[in-house]
Amino acid sequence: MAPTQRGRATYHHGDLPAALVQATLEIVDEVGVRGFSVAEAARRTCVSPGAPYRHFADRDALLAAAALEVSRRLRAIYLETAAEVGSAQERLATVAGSFVRAAARYRGGLDILFAPGLRATHPELQDSSREFVGLLLPSAFEVIAPDKGAEAAVALLDALHALARGYVAQLLEGKFGDPGEVVENIAARATQAARALVAGYGLPSGPGGEEGSAR
Repeated sequence: MAPTQRGRATYHHGDLPAALVQATLEIVDEVGVRGFSVAEAARRTCVSPGAPYRHFADRDALLAAAALEVSRRLRAIYLETAAEVGSAQERLATVAGSFVRAAARYRGGLDILFAPGLRATHPELQDSSREFVGLLLPSAFEVIAPDKGAEAAVALLDALHALARGYVAQLLEGKFGDPGEVVENIAARATQAARALVAGYGLPSGPGGEEGSAR
C-alpha cells in the first residue's frame, strides 16, 4: 500500500488524532515546541495538510492534545512506581523519580506539558494538573505535621514539583550524560532528594527499608 493510501486508511479507521499526537511528540523531540508545525505532523502521518484540522482547531490544539497525552503517561509512570511502596512519605518521594523517568522516555513531551501559553487557553490541561494534585494530596496531608494545614500540604507539593523540574532540566541538558543511559541513577538521586524534602515538612520519612529504596 502506498504511503498516501496508508494515511487515508488510518484516517478512515478513526486513528488519525492519535497518530497526529504521536507525530507531534516525535517532532517536538527533534526540533522543540517552537519548531513544530502541523504540516510536518500531517506529512509524517501521510495525510493532506488540511486533514489535521478536521480534528484539531489549530496548532495549539494539537500541541495541547499531545500535552494531555504526556500528562496521562506521566501519571501512569507515577502510579506504577507508587504502587510498589507503602508509606505516604515514599509515595510523595517517588514523584521526583517519576518525572525524571518520564523526561528520559518522552523528552520533548515535557516541554509541551509545561508550555505556559497552552494552559491559559486549554482548560483540559489545567484539569489534568488538578487531577494529579488530587492524587497526591491525601499523601501530603498524611505527611505534614498535625499542627499544619492545607497550605502546608500544597506548599509541599509545589516544592516537590520544583525539585522534580530541576532534575528534569539538568537531565535533558545532558549534565548527567546521555538521558537514556543515566535515567535510573538520576531517578534514584531525585527520589532521595525528595525524601529529604518530604521529611522537612513534618513527620519523619518511612522505615529504613523504604528510605534505602532506589525507586
